[in-house]
Amino acid sequence: MKNSDPDNLKALFERFAGSAEARKAAEEIRAGDDMLRAYPAPEPDNEMILGIKLQIATRLSSRRRHVHRIYRLVAGVAAVLVLAVIVFYNQPSSEDGSLSHAALIPTFIWESEDIPSDDMELAYFNAEIDQIEAQMRALEAGESQDAGARAIDEVEMELVRVSAAFWKE
Repeated sequence: MKNSDPDNLKALFERFAGSAEARKAAEEIRAGDDMLRAYPAPEPDNEMILGIKLQIATRLSSRRRHVHRIYRLVAGVAAVLVLAVIVFYNQPSSEDGSLSHAALIPTFIWESEDIPSDDMELAYFNAEIDQIEAQMRALEAGESQDAGARAIDEVEMELVRVSAAFWKE
């Protein structure tokens, strides 16, 4: 122990054990220190130290090379993936640009020449809108029997109701 005072060591042991046990433990510590000083450990050769340093350096450099290989492999795989994505998305489409089907509308309606007459819901809304348009024209022209602001408001409310029902469907 460096700079050990026998009284300090004894006082330290007295905190944990009785006075006689503390004195005995302090003497054993001092005897152990004397034995270690009497028989110092031999120092290793300079050649042995250089050999150990060389082994450490070779292992560390091989690990660095291994890590660099992994980084290069990952970078290569990433480059191949990027190129594959670029090639995939830059291919000219073989389609002629026409839409072959639509998921929202059945095929027989989509291919029809007159969609409103083939789709019953759309035909209903189309008829409602035509009727409201006819009423609006009649009101604007003054041909309606119940002319006035109230009739126009009712027609507008009916138009809003039909429009809301259409978008809910």
